[in-house]
Amino acid sequence: MNIAAKIACRSIGAVGLGIALYDSAKIAKQFADIGSEHTQEEYLENAYFNARTTDKVSFSNNALREKTFELRSKNPIPSIYGKIKGGFQGLMYGLGNYLPVVICSTLALACKNIGAKAGAIGIGAGFVYKILQNGYGLGKNNPMK
Repeated sequence: MNIAAKIACRSIGAVGLGIALYDSAKIAKQFADIGSEHTQEEYLENAYFNARTTDKVSFSNNALREKTFELRSKNPIPSIYGKIKGGFQGLMYGLGNYLPVVICSTLALACKNIGAKAGAIGIGAGFVYKILQNGYGLGKNNPMK
């Protein structure tokens, strides 16, 4: 394989992998924000329920419950846990959406000769299909029909 073909295959592979990682990172950020809010919401709901329900009437227990709820509501760990969990889920979701592109990019970057050409052709065919699908509606169901 001549040097121009090698450079072209590697460049196409790098562009394909870059696009897949960029979109996956953006999706991961959205999932991380949603996961953080959802985990914090569940944690605060449980803390609030525990602070507001009682089985005995006691002023000292009431003060203890109020102070505990105040401390638990400032706890950053559930939010951090939700952000990490959501970010990982979003990254895997995004990479799963781009699985053919990731595979073809890996072929274009890691293989030699026929493997690299096949990966570059696969990336090109995938992007042409995406243009036809998103730009011209190929393979989409028209909701008006």
